[in-house]
Amino acid sequence: MNHRIVRQGAKDAMNTRFLESFMLVVELGSFRAVAERLHVTQAAISNRIASLEEEIGARVFVRDPGDLRLTPVGLRLISYGERMLELQRDIIQLGRTDQQLLGSVRIGAIESVVHTWLVGFMQHLQSSYPGIEVQLSSEATERLHRSLRDGDVDIALQTDQMIGEGIVSRACLPMTMGWVGPPDSAFELDGDLRLLLSRPTVTMSRGSQPYLVLKDLYRRVDLPMGKVHCVSSIAAIVRLVKCGFGNALLPLAPVREEIERGELRIIPSDHTLPEQGLVVSYLESRASDAIRFVADLACQEADRFMRSMQPPFAPARE
Repeated sequence: MNHRIVRQGAKDAMNTRFLESFMLVVELGSFRAVAERLHVTQAAISNRIASLEEEIGARVFVRDPGDLRLTPVGLRLISYGERMLELQRDIIQLGRTDQQLLGSVRIGAIESVVHTWLVGFMQHLQSSYPGIEVQLSSEATERLHRSLRDGDVDIALQTDQMIGEGIVSRACLPMTMGWVGPPDSAFELDGDLRLLLSRPTVTMSRGSQPYLVLKDLYRRVDLPMGKVHCVSSIAAIVRLVKCGFGNALLPLAPVREEIERGELRIIPSDHTLPEQGLVVSYLESRASDAIRFVADLACQEADRFMRSMQPPFAPARE
């Protein structure tokens, strides 16, 4: 009798591979992009989604030519899918004993990661995997590339794909970028990029993604580079903006609390801004099991954090 119950439970269990494919389609926006990410055919992804829909008993996507939209059931499935896959990861990690996960892991991270999910992630590592000793440093992306290649850090949490022999890079969900100013900043700036660029601007360090985006904005509206303050610290940027030194171009998630408290104001722009990428990189030749594990866990945490964000701190979901 008990064996029949177990067999029936196994039959009714949802295939998490189908669910993972669904979550990737939501993230990347198309079956083709998911097929490229997973190195399988587009037909294989379509079959997985069809099998998921058969298990659920309802459609999760509306498929029109050139248009892929979530159904109401698909929208509800996102939160369930996140929870189910997180539980699956936790169950798998039960088999990793402290003895299997021993060692020191040096993490280098950009400021926007430090000011969002990194502290909570390190607390989770400390409580769940006490055999892993984590050392943290915060640097700009260019410096992190050198630090990883020179062996000064084991994992780099930065904005760009690293190219080179033996480098493993995994792209995570990006952060929305935007303009912010003091709460009393002039509303005449809203939507007028040329006027916005004519005022002093505070942004991240030279070579950072926000700085490069700012340079491109000046080029797009055919203006010479104006007065720009490059600051590596987000806390310092917030203070400078609040004190009236200029408006800032930066990722919005790290300053969410200041915006929600009314200490900063999002300034709309008539030009769409690119998102700030996040890439987790390490050197395979130097990677221990602990380094690989922490790198994988970091990307999962980054994706979980960004999926928890709502507009304007994350792109609107269809």
